[in-house]
Amino acid sequence: MPAARATGLTRFQSLAGRSGVVPGRAGEATGSGSFGLRSGTGSRRSVGSDGHLRVMMRGHMADETCMSEQSRRTVMAAQPQVPGAWTFFRQWLRNPRAMAALSPSGRQLTRAMIAQLPADARRVVELGAGTGVFTRALLAHGIRARDLLVVELNEELHGLLQAQFPDARVVHGNACDLVAIAARAGFENADAAISGLGFLAMPREVQKGILSAVFSVLGPGRPLIQFTYGPFGPIPRDLLDELGLSVRRGGIAPLNLPPAFVFVYTRD
Repeated sequence: MPAARATGLTRFQSLAGRSGVVPGRAGEATGSGSFGLRSGTGSRRSVGSDGHLRVMMRGHMADETCMSEQSRRTVMAAQPQVPGAWTFFRQWLRNPRAMAALSPSGRQLTRAMIAQLPADARRVVELGAGTGVFTRALLAHGIRARDLLVVELNEELHGLLQAQFPDARVVHGNACDLVAIAARAGFENADAAISGLGFLAMPREVQKGILSAVFSVLGPGRPLIQFTYGPFGPIPRDLLDELGLSVRRGGIAPLNLPPAFVFVYTRD
């Protein structure tokens, strides 16, 4: 290992050790995609040889059921010069059980998500924006800031988003309350919704509540674009049938860490 990298990793492990993290092998633990978790049997946290923090949660149950998947990701402490990354890391130090270890969304996943927007999309809702990876991509794609409604539950990440995107409608709120949030913002009949929410870890009734709210805000036939870390969609088939939703796989980001899959949900 090069001396510079070794020194950085040593400092990282020292900091992690003061936070209750134990050194481990790379890939030893995987992120749970959790959000606001209470551990029934405890959690295991490790620093891999690549310097990435990893968390494995066992016997967990959800508290903050609408916090974004992006908002729960841990970043390398070797990158504190990146404001969003350092914010993520601070959040993990304050409450590691609420920030299960995954890397921030990469460029390939971002491109795969943006590619699913309808060609005529003008007004977009983003749920669980984290540090604004997808937000920046939406603006670069041509969505005007005033036509973007961004909802983030984590208070500090919400503040970061407001500072970065002062012209967008950035709301500190819960995705479960999207109908009321959109009504206050005058944001009915949106053209698309992009989501980083961790549906897999949510109870079925919470999934149902969020999906019902999303499709109440979307215009007819407009999509919800969602990513997940497995090859199967995060919404169970019986719930899709109950809500009259259809789903298709929109893309894959094999180079993302971990690999991610994009799914597109619509209601005819």
